[in-house]
Amino acid sequence: MIINDMTDFQLVKYLLNREYMLQKDLSEKLNEKLGKSPKPANFSAKLKREYLTFKDLKAICDILNYDLIIEKKK
Repeated sequence: MIINDMTDFQLVKYLLNREYMLQKDLSEKLNEKLGKSPKPANFSAKLKREYLTFKDLKAICDILNYDLIIEKKK
């Protein structure tokens, strides 16, 4: 799947829908994995402001059991 034109919010929502997981549950698992304790509302705001870090994205992919692959354009 090519995600170049997707926002952070769209990408995470797409993955959550595919995995039947709530954003709140992902937020809790992400905080646990990264050793943080922010509230789910902070995660939601981060998504809407397009402020996901690469570290966050790698952790989200790991939690949802996806590989993150970068390929050269054809």
